[in-house]
Amino acid sequence: MPNAIICHGVKFKDDFDKMVIPFCASYWYPWLQQKLILSGVPTQVPSFTNSWLPARNYNLDVDILNRQDINEETILIGHSCGGGLLVKFLSENPDIKIGHLILVAPWIDRLRQFSQYFNNFEPDPKLSERVKTIDLFFSTDDHYGDMIISGCEHLQKIYPTMRVHKFSDKSHFSGDMLEFPELWSLCQSFLKKE
Repeated sequence: MPNAIICHGVKFKDDFDKMVIPFCASYWYPWLQQKLILSGVPTQVPSFTNSWLPARNYNLDVDILNRQDINEETILIGHSCGGGLLVKFLSENPDIKIGHLILVAPWIDRLRQFSQYFNNFEPDPKLSERVKTIDLFFSTDDHYGDMIISGCEHLQKIYPTMRVHKFSDKSHFSGDMLEFPELWSLCQSFLKKE
């Protein structure tokens, strides 16, 4: 039976301190979680410890991921740093196979700005052999600019069979974006094949 895990990104400390809801309950995460649950797909949105820069810690995030049920039917969805976390985690764990990897404006730190988290890692080119489908969502008007775009371009070179969903008006898929129908539509098509 399929299950899903949505991995959120990071904020800067000042922005994080102003939040009145948990970060894992912001943006479109709870909306998509509810859609998946109503479709019979158990879905978790784990709250990663210290989800602000520069405090976020890769090893702590991996500890949380290791507590999740990840198997060949799992849908892993990562937004921003959560996308980078998933690419690094799966690259470092070649024994893990999943059903679907969805990366939304993933930050894989191609500009080497967060080396204590990403530690200059390179995505495993063989990752696509262990994932039934990889999808990438990004927007050319992402407000983080080349920090995100360069990573998306790099991933497209490494995974040429990855399906790319390119927008010009979604920025970083954050802010007041409380629904994500394009991503839900993709999940529905994936679930119908199961």
